[in-house]
Parts: sequence; C-alpha cells; structure tokens
Amino acid sequence: MVLRLVKAESFKLSKKLKSWLGPLLIMVLVLIAFPLSIDISQFDLDKFYFSIIVVSLLMTSFVATEGMFEEDFEDGSLEQEFLIEKDFYKLVLSKIFVYVCLIGIPIAFIGALFSFANGVAIGSFASVFLLLSLSNLLLFNLFAFGNALSINKGAMLGVLSSLPLALPVIILLGTAVRSIQFGDGFVAIITLMTGIGLLMSAIMPLIISAALKTHID
Repeated sequence: MVLRLVKAESFKLSKKLKSWLGPLLIMVLVLIAFPLSIDISQFDLDKFYFSIIVVSLLMTSFVATEGMFEEDFEDGSLEQEFLIEKDFYKLVLSKIFVYVCLIGIPIAFIGALFSFANGVAIGSFASVFLLLSLSNLLLFNLFAFGNALSINKGAMLGVLSSLPLALPVIILLGTAVRSIQFGDGFVAIITLMTGIGLLMSAIMPLIISAALKTHID
C-alpha cells in the first residue's frame, strides 16, 4: 500500500514541474545572487557562506511544501483516500518521503556544491551534503504540518504555525555548521539530527493526518 502511494506521489510530483523545479531554481538563484550583491574582496566568503545556505534552505523548504496537500484537497483525492484507509498516515508518510527524495536531496546537493565552489574544503563536501539532507528532512516534516493546517486558510497560517517549530532545526544546523568549520563534534550532532529526523518522520505524519481530518470532517 505504501509502495503504491510512493509511486503515485512520485508520478504526480514529477508531472508538476513548478512544484519540484521552482524550489531548486530559487536555491540556485539565491546562492548565485547573494555573493554578487556584496564586495566579496572585503569578506572571507567561506566563513559566512553557510549562513546564506541556511537561509536559502529555510525559504526553499517552505516553498517546496507550500502546495503539498492543496491540490489533493481540491480534486477530492484526500476524501477518497480517507474513505479507503480511514486515515492519512500512509499518504502523508509517502508524500514527505517523495518530496524529500525529489526536492530535498537535490537542494542539499546544490547547497553542498555551492559551498565547495565558494571556498569550503572539498573534504567537507560529504559532511555538508549529509547535514543539509537531514535538515531538509526535518524542515519538510514541519512545513508539511503548516501546509496541512493552512488548507483553504491562507499560507500565513502555515508560516505562523511552522516557523517557530523550525527555529530549533536552524539552531541545530548552525551548531553543525560550526562543528564542520572547527572540525569538532560533527558526528555527535549528525547522530542527534538523524535520531530526531527518524522520530519526527514517524510522529509528524500522525499529527498531520489529524490536521487533514479536520478539513474532511
């Protein structure tokens, strides 16, 4: 059942060019435009380029999940799924998995690639990629919750409900970035983020499912 949903969601997302290509292009444009807007000769770019990536990650994660459940609600797919399963857990789990794989991981690769191109040591490429991928897993879960709450109520509700929850992720990400820069404590932070990511991936679909049910009932 889950495999069927994953295949269906992968097909649907691949057909929605704007949904998966838009966040990738935004990430690329921000990472290109910001260094061009400052006099890089006055700054040690590799020292603060991670901060640009963090902000870009936060913005693109929100944009990527903005319409995650909207179309399914409007075309009646959510209601049909509820009639079959009496729950949205498997659907939400499948959607988040597909979005992380098709959007989150490419975004992480772009961020790692640009960090390397802007002076970050090549030996840190794999660490940066893993860090950004785990961060996207956490952020996609949180922003999916915001999107589920804001169906037919405006995106602002999603921002207000999910952005405060995303702040601890940003703090963790900042700590991990410093561990990469100073070469100490990275394994501990990654282990923590992996554990939180797995726990959140199991629990958040339950919460999101409950939020979606309020729109059906």
